Amino acid sequence: MTEQIYATPCGNIHYWINKEAVNSDFQLVFLPGLTADHRLFEKQIEYFEGKYPIFVWDAPGHAASWPFCFDFNLMDKASWLDEILVKEGFDHPVIIGQSMGGYVGQAYAQLYPEKLKGFVSVDSAPLQRRYVTAAEIWLLKRMEPV
Repeated sequence: MTEQIYATPCGNIHYWINKEAVNSDFQLVFLPGLTADHRLFEKQIEYFEGKYPIFVWDAPGHAASWPFCFDFNLMDKASWLDEILVKEGFDHPVIIGQSMGGYVGQAYAQLYPEKLKGFVSVDSAPLQRRYVTAAEIWLLKRMEPV
């Protein structure tokens, strides 16, 4: 894996990539969650490296991607991810997102459905309203006292 840096208006995003692979029909994109960094997927990368092109990042504001101005939203993260993937020639991504990484993956799927080849969510909830009941929203709005 080779470390690269992608500059954004809010700061630099550090990511690691290995494009050398036996099968390049699609590329594996690992997105760690809140407070985690690229090391979260060490074992998965060890297993898949050389078999498929692989990408993992330290999300904006995390680990090597710090300092970072927090003037961005989820869609900004998905857009930056796409810009990096385009730059690196990842045109058939399978996003594997853990927690917040899964939210970024869902935002990516919403913005770029034609590009996404697959999505694996680990400990992430759906972002779309249609997956949440009225009772769940009512409860969420009253969670502070709980």
